[in-house]
Amino acid sequence: MYVRFISSLRSSVRGVNEGIFRCAYECRDCDLTPNYLRREIQIEIEWFHQHLPVPEDTAFNYNSRKRIVLCWFKSDAEEVISHAFTLRAWLIECGHSIKVVGTRQPGVICYSDAFQIVARPLAATPTSWG
Repeated sequence: MYVRFISSLRSSVRGVNEGIFRCAYECRDCDLTPNYLRREIQIEIEWFHQHLPVPEDTAFNYNSRKRIVLCWFKSDAEEVISHAFTLRAWLIECGHSIKVVGTRQPGVICYSDAFQIVARPLAATPTSWG
């Protein structure tokens, strides 16, 4: 099983809802976000930078703007998912909605490590908020 945190922010280029990290960066960098929330979001972002490998660039190099890849946590990556839920709580406090979805069929896997995968979604893969 794979878990994805989907924000209500929609990518006009990719046609899918953005994940939790794009939303976190936007909230952290927004002047309207209260300082205490910016600090808490930054703490979580730093934790991910220290503990979650960055997928290889080749995982995201898919030569069509209409075709996309999505990042999913592996369901047994409990500490990573726990921090994602903490980040989700801070983003909700910023006024964003974050939906947690799971699937057994994330699509064609382009990258994998101990905590996450990057996959090209199948037709049945959840890619949007609704």
